[in-house]
Amino acid sequence: MNLSGDSLRDVGLDLATGFADELRHQLYNQRARANLERVESQQGVTDRALLDRCNEYAQDVLGSRKFAPWLRVYAAVSGEFKEGWIPENYYHVVVYSRKNPVAAKVATLKTFTNRILDTEALPDLAYVLDDVYFSRDFVPIRQPELVATLFDRHDRVYFKSDSSKQGRDVVIMTREDFPGEGRLRLPNGVFQAPIRQHDFFKALSPQATATVRITTTRELDGSIGVRAAYLRVGRKSDDLVRSANAIKVPLDRSSGALGTFGYLPKWQKVDAHPDTGFRFSGSSVPHFGDATALCKSLHERCPHMPCIGWDVCSEQDGQVKLMEWNAGHNDIKFSEATAGPCFRGLDWESLWRRKPVA
Repeated sequence: MNLSGDSLRDVGLDLATGFADELRHQLYNQRARANLERVESQQGVTDRALLDRCNEYAQDVLGSRKFAPWLRVYAAVSGEFKEGWIPENYYHVVVYSRKNPVAAKVATLKTFTNRILDTEALPDLAYVLDDVYFSRDFVPIRQPELVATLFDRHDRVYFKSDSSKQGRDVVIMTREDFPGEGRLRLPNGVFQAPIRQHDFFKALSPQATATVRITTTRELDGSIGVRAAYLRVGRKSDDLVRSANAIKVPLDRSSGALGTFGYLPKWQKVDAHPDTGFRFSGSSVPHFGDATALCKSLHERCPHMPCIGWDVCSEQDGQVKLMEWNAGHNDIKFSEATAGPCFRGLDWESLWRRKPVA
């Protein structure tokens, strides 16, 4: 059998993709097993029948038992099995690779975000591109102008590089960080104004600005829907909310009401913030309707992306600010485990039968 150059290339790409996917499965499922151990250390061993149901569902509906480990985590957290759950590795390996992954990568470029979204909700002040400073309108500026832009109205600002995520590589900067002569060598990134968070969030997280994660999806008819929401708050020693230390509280996606329990990073359940004593049950996120409306409207501007996680916070005056967005590897596992299934009706369960997008 003779294969053309194009055929050989396609075979090689398929083999490389399959190998990479297998490695990702191993990584995600290693994390799943570690998370299952953490959950079970808190609330006991998961019922064997639930675990068997996870295995069957992964094979029969999602095409492989490789997707069972994260289903087991969800079942352990919720105490039951629910049809329609999307495992963490299925979302990243299957859904992401078959739903316009190239467009999703744009959201990683924080310097490019406002070119796409064009919104005053972003607290962007200025940018760095290849060692050149730019204003919010992308006009080149010199360092004295930059310093005035950043600190004439703010004591400190946040610098986020294009590659930063999950609170990593975010730097708090003051006027003193900029030398009188010479330049700071910074990677491509954005300078953002601090958010003066609403008193509700300040009571929960006095130091670090709390974030509300709202997940929107492109529905089958092309409209945008809100599928999940949760609150992330820091500890008293945090100046930034970082994923490795955050407390997450599920929210009712329609009303913004907080769930009865929040979860520490290792899935320990708490009914109040360990440091501030703020009790979760009975409270609702202020201006939540405005926040979901903003996220939906922004997603409508870029329907190329099937699923986006938006990190927002409302200020003292009620204005909703957008802190981050993630259209690729946005976290779904927490929402699925605590409030899911969140993504039923999107036909994601059948995507494994399709070839990944090149």
